Amino acid sequence: MGSSKRATPARGQRRAALVAVAAEMFARKPYGEIYISEIAEAAGVAHGLLFYHFKDKRGLYLAVLEQVRDEILELHKPREDEDTRERRLRGLFRRHIRYRRSHVHTMLALMRAGGQDPEADELFKRARQAGAEFLLDLLGLTEPPPSVRIATQGIMGMLDEATIDWLTHDCDVPEDELEQLVYRATVAILSSVRSAHPGICQVVDELDSMA
Repeated sequence: MGSSKRATPARGQRRAALVAVAAEMFARKPYGEIYISEIAEAAGVAHGLLFYHFKDKRGLYLAVLEQVRDEILELHKPREDEDTRERRLRGLFRRHIRYRRSHVHTMLALMRAGGQDPEADELFKRARQAGAEFLLDLLGLTEPPPSVRIATQGIMGMLDEATIDWLTHDCDVPEDELEQLVYRATVAILSSVRSAHPGICQVVDELDSMA
């Protein structure tokens, strides 16, 4: 019984190591261009071990997407030096942009799923919702009026579309320029719904003054 307890963490560690190797490969190449034999070779394991942990390539891919979702959720946590709303918002956009650039193919697959893969859609929906919740927290709201709710969802959609275009054009503008573009667009969207909730006017003015 004691040996069984000791074996469980080892299996968990092996599984995590395989997900880490696969995540790096899926970030560099499209899903269809990667074979399970390549992943096994890169991880230095037999095919059977991958099938034991994940059943097939799709099972491994979904495990990678779950890890990506968790990493995206971490992006929404403010850093110690982000002591103003402007710094928090810019920090969020900066982290998203850099993460997406370093996980190009994985993020493009997630953002482009669009109903073609329900499981991938659900994972990305949770990550996008976290972004909308971040914005509502920034505005000091828990139950926003419909127009503000729509605006926050639209901001996250704008970020997705902006980075898709950027990534598919070989990141042809500097990261800080893209960050500024997304920041200004966010302020413009929030400014358009400020009348729906007078309580956000001060926050929007503060963000606008730093745009």
